[in-house]
Amino acid sequence: MGIQRIKRKAGAVLAATALLTSVSGLAAATTAQAAESATCWGTNWTNNSSLKTTLKGTYNLKVGVGSVCGNVRSVSKGSTFYVWCGAINPDSGVLWFLGRVAGDTPATQPSGYMSSDNLNYVSGTWDYC
Repeated sequence: MGIQRIKRKAGAVLAATALLTSVSGLAAATTAQAAESATCWGTNWTNNSSLKTTLKGTYNLKVGVGSVCGNVRSVSKGSTFYVWCGAINPDSGVLWFLGRVAGDTPATQPSGYMSSDNLNYVSGTWDYC
C-alpha cells in the first residue's frame, strides 16, 4: 500500500470522525434545548383506576406530570400509593400517575403525581385520565 493511499484513507477517517463529532454535538445541544423547554403538564382529576402500588424509594410527589414540576412533598420508600389515573408525559414519554398516598386526607382529593418508574405493582389496573 502506498503512502498516498494511506494518506487518503487517514483523511477519510478524520473527515468521518469530524462529522460524527459535530453531529453528536448537535444532538447534545438539541437534548439540552428540549430539557429547557420541558413543561409541567396537568390532567383531569379522574378516579377511574384500582391500581395499588408501593414506592421503590423515597421520591417527591409532584404537582403535575413531569420531573420539572414543583414538589408537593417527599414520600418514603414502601409507602402505599393508590393510582387514580395515568398520563404520558409528552416531553419524555414517561408514564405518570395521579393518585393518593395512603393516610393522606381528605381521601376524596388526590395527593399528587408520581412517575411510574418509582412504583412497584401490588394489585389492580389503571386507566388514562
